[in-house]
Amino acid sequence: MKKKYVYFILLILLIIRVIYSIYFYNFKYKTWNNLVIEIKINSVEKVSEEGITYSIKYNGDNFQLYIKDVEKIYEYGYRLRILSSNYEITKYNNPYELDYKKYLNSNGYISRIYCIKIIEELEYKKDLLTIIHDIRNMISKKLERNISLENANFIKSIMYGDDVFLDEEIKNKFTNIGLGHMLAVSGTHVIFLLKAFEKITDNEKWKIGKIILLTYFYLISLFNISLLRSLLMFAITTLNKKVDFKTKYIATIYIILLINPYYIFNIGVIFSFLSIFSIQLFYTTISSWFYIKFNVKRNNKNNIKNKIICFIIENIYLTLSAQVLIIPFQVYYFQSITLISILSNIVISIFFNILMLFGFILFLLFFIPVISTGLIQICNILTTLVIYIAEILDSVNYFNISIPKISIDIFISYYLIILIILYSKKAILLSWKNRKKIKRLIKYINKFCYVYIFLWYIVTMYFEKYIIFFNVGQGNMALMHNSTINIIVDIGSTREDFAGDIIINFLKAKNITSIDCIALTHMHTDHMNGIDALLNENINIKYVILSRPCEENTEYELLKRNLKDKNIAIIEVEEEDKLKIENIEINILSPPKNNDIKDDDMLNANSNIYLITLNNKNLLFMGDATSKTEQYIINKYINQGGKENIKNKLQNLYIYQVGHHGSNTSTSESFISKINSCYAIISASKKIYGHPSDEVLELLKQYNFKIKITEKEGAIIF
Repeated sequence: MKKKYVYFILLILLIIRVIYSIYFYNFKYKTWNNLVIEIKINSVEKVSEEGITYSIKYNGDNFQLYIKDVEKIYEYGYRLRILSSNYEITKYNNPYELDYKKYLNSNGYISRIYCIKIIEELEYKKDLLTIIHDIRNMISKKLERNISLENANFIKSIMYGDDVFLDEEIKNKFTNIGLGHMLAVSGTHVIFLLKAFEKITDNEKWKIGKIILLTYFYLISLFNISLLRSLLMFAITTLNKKVDFKTKYIATIYIILLINPYYIFNIGVIFSFLSIFSIQLFYTTISSWFYIKFNVKRNNKNNIKNKIICFIIENIYLTLSAQVLIIPFQVYYFQSITLISILSNIVISIFFNILMLFGFILFLLFFIPVISTGLIQICNILTTLVIYIAEILDSVNYFNISIPKISIDIFISYYLIILIILYSKKAILLSWKNRKKIKRLIKYINKFCYVYIFLWYIVTMYFEKYIIFFNVGQGNMALMHNSTINIIVDIGSTREDFAGDIIINFLKAKNITSIDCIALTHMHTDHMNGIDALLNENINIKYVILSRPCEENTEYELLKRNLKDKNIAIIEVEEEDKLKIENIEINILSPPKNNDIKDDDMLNANSNIYLITLNNKNLLFMGDATSKTEQYIINKYINQGGKENIKNKLQNLYIYQVGHHGSNTSTSESFISKINSCYAIISASKKIYGHPSDEVLELLKQYNFKIKITEKEGAIIF
């Protein structure tokens, strides 16, 4: 009974903590604008050409701070008085959109503060953590003075998680070969640190010494959450050796969730706990199979050949056993499985382990000039070697399997297979009388899971069909996916890089690597500025449809130059042009040949108008066309004869993307009265330019259009 009471109290404590966290992260602070606040810098999170992101303390709580266009980088302990804004983090409800609010909370931040102006630097005050930061700075400066900046940043990243200035190419290469975990402080570092410590100490007499060493490492890494998991599990084991893995594992999860329940959404925490649990479940089984298969005796320590074979086998089964439970999450977050990771771990781990050993010694002896300089040079040689090997492995890496982002039903199917592998025999033994029925049931469930996962992959890759109007705030972006054909109509937003980020996240999640056509209506940034992001990605774009600008346009010339540099074909179109991509037909209704539609806004009035037919459905994309453009289309394609094909399509529309985001400069009654009532899509953000107008909405309702607005509904999917 006593245990039940304890468990009940622990559960109540966790529930209270969850409720407080919901209040703390969502309701404690309201949004503000142009507010003067005092903040303290914790650390630098990210440095880019546009600005710097910091981890800060405000009012005793953790926030992110973004300072735009600042040359000076502030270190730990700096106190600033700033003019700031804190906006509510908006969810745009696009497929596979990063939930940035949840991301911040899962890393211990309440929200993101934007610095409008630094008013003054306040008096620098030291505290206990200043010592830790001083040690980090001393090590960093010593590294940067003695070796190349690239190697120094690499060592800082693997030793205490400071990857702010780590070269992006190096990050990508290690990720590509399945060694991204080596660049972040993790449980691997802890295991190695403890093994090294045991070699030079008496294991029984130095229990507290190990905890002190791990705590020091945890502080140096600035409270890395993966290290906290390792530290807690080791501390529980050290203080009570009788505690079994299950108790230790659950206790550690409980403590971490008590610290911050939102850690349950943290990728590092998920991977850390799953990998250690996976090793616990599969380590013995996989290792036994390997030793039997290769006929290796584990205890034969005097045989050098045997030692080498054991080292290789241990790396293989450690990597394999750690990956079993992680695979679905790896696919979900990164959309790939890296088969070369086993080889990478074997080849690089020996040099990497030696590098970590000397790195840890450097941590302890950094204050001794001659010794620390020698250790830095050894680390430099090993770093150069590790990076060189990683580059070679990356160059011959043909074993990445790209997989679309999986859904909850695929998670369930995968883990059902794992449960069957682990517990099918036990289930049969427990119900021996019904063993035949149970065997048959297990067999059917297993087959169903395998077939379901396979069919899901095939359907997703080759048979899915959808039309998506993304919510890009104020702007336009639509994607038509018809089996293996992909067409984008407009790709822009008033928010710089926003449309590009949304479409890239979506394409990666769906494992789409080729775009057949990008059709731009005109050269306003809210319709085309996202194309630059696509050009910088490893995505094959076959051609881009443009129209001759009716006036001088720098965006047009710059885009044409960029497309030519990337060897992407350009198709310039005008009215009555028609393109076919397999069974998809694209008719161009405007701008006129050898003429321009005269209006106050010439660029809008002469937007490309696309009438696209796919799967027997007609879609009309108006760009920013004005009412004068609409009148031109009525006169040419509806009132006049000889255009019956186009007229029939306009009067049998499935989707009509409303011109100019629902502004009253377009969507005239004379136009919409000539086309049939269908889905009317409006892509706009009311707070930017006031679109859509009430007048347009009332008119669409009057003619029975089914109105869908991205600002209200998020991405609209057909």
